[in-house]
Amino acid sequence: MEKVQKMFVFLMIFVFLFTSTVATTVMAKDSKKDSKVEEVVESQDSQDVGNEDEDENEGEDENEDEDENEDEDENEDELWEEAKNKLEAEKDAIEEKKDELEAQKDIIEKQYEEAEENGNLELAEQLLQQIQQIKTEINSLKQQMKQTKEQMKEVIKNKYTSEELKQLELTAEELQTSGQDIRVIPVENIITKGVNIKFDTPPVIKAGRTLVPVRAISEAFGADVKWNAEEQKVTITKEGKEIVLQIGSKLAYVNKVEIEIDVPSETLNNRTVVPLRFIVESLGLKINWDEETGTIEIEEEQTVDAENVIEDIPELNVEKNQ
Repeated sequence: MEKVQKMFVFLMIFVFLFTSTVATTVMAKDSKKDSKVEEVVESQDSQDVGNEDEDENEGEDENEDEDENEDEDENEDELWEEAKNKLEAEKDAIEEKKDELEAQKDIIEKQYEEAEENGNLELAEQLLQQIQQIKTEINSLKQQMKQTKEQMKEVIKNKYTSEELKQLELTAEELQTSGQDIRVIPVENIITKGVNIKFDTPPVIKAGRTLVPVRAISEAFGADVKWNAEEQKVTITKEGKEIVLQIGSKLAYVNKVEIEIDVPSETLNNRTVVPLRFIVESLGLKINWDEETGTIEIEEEQTVDAENVIEDIPELNVEKNQ
């Protein structure tokens, strides 16, 4: 009986030790698992933070790229504006000098006529030499003017992207092959002083009249343009003046006063075009046609003397858009 009790005690001690050992082993394993889980979680957290940093950096890089592109566009616009303004100033200076010489030539020519009438041949000869010298200077200024305008045309053309120029070329081809007897005026041949203008449809000469996209011209000079698709009417407003045109009609209204225009307004390439003479007179613009360079210069001026200048525009040889 005593042996049985001792064996029972030993058995209980063995069970207790075994159970403790197993529990310790399980706890150690659980501790290792927890440690590994914590390492994985920490690693994942670190990776997520790294990814967030990368995303933030990528976002910052994209924003920086956009800002840089905007800055580049602004710089290009400023350089373009500077080049255009510089050429305009050069052209004005040449024009002013040429006008002075022509006025001087007129005076000397009158003196020459008087000297001949009075029989003062020596004085007449001297005056004739002065006239010839002034003519030479004027011709030189005209050549300078021509070169300056060609440079201005190149600057204006550079304002358009290659895609825009390609589209303009395609539009020009469509218009010229439409069977409507249309001649296209290159967009760079329209020179506007003090304002910048871009066409998505080129000006044209049709039926002996120069037609220009009314929205491009009007908005460039500060007018507001509204289109009524239902009534096929375009309304232009500027400084208290209202101009109303209807597609297909030769009647226009300026401040509700009816005016008959040379040819009706119409749509070309989904753009409303109107006679150049009408829009020039209505908006108070000054225009000058240079036959030699094929350029049309438009600037804002309240006093307009366009009667003779504009009549000649359609008769001149206009190059095709290139």
